Amino acid sequence: MLAVALGMGACGEPEREPDRPVGDVMQGAPLFLPARLVSTSGSAESVEFLYASPIRADSVAAWYRNAFDDRGWDVVGDVTMADGSISLHVARQGPPLWVIIRAAQAGQGSEFSLIGAVRDTARVQP
Repeated sequence: MLAVALGMGACGEPEREPDRPVGDVMQGAPLFLPARLVSTSGSAESVEFLYASPIRADSVAAWYRNAFDDRGWDVVGDVTMADGSISLHVARQGPPLWVIIRAAQAGQGSEFSLIGAVRDTARVQP
């Protein structure tokens, strides 16, 4: 279900292929519906999927909190920023996952990003 075409990274540099296939990075990650894929991006360290939904940001965040709890994943960070966006940091078996949810720029509904670490950034490398 998840497919990504990686193109150009920041500063116009070609992006490197991830060390781990994208399917491994996002494996088991819940996807709130209704939502439509807006864009994808990635680097050697992470991959991001941006979605848009007609549902309000607070409702999307509540759904994600429940979905992670149902899977036995630990929400180790749950912060509402000054601009109203919500950032969830999730610890799970495998690489960490972040969900950033905000009101849609068009004014109705929300946008949310699923961001997965390609490498396990929680471990200190020798």
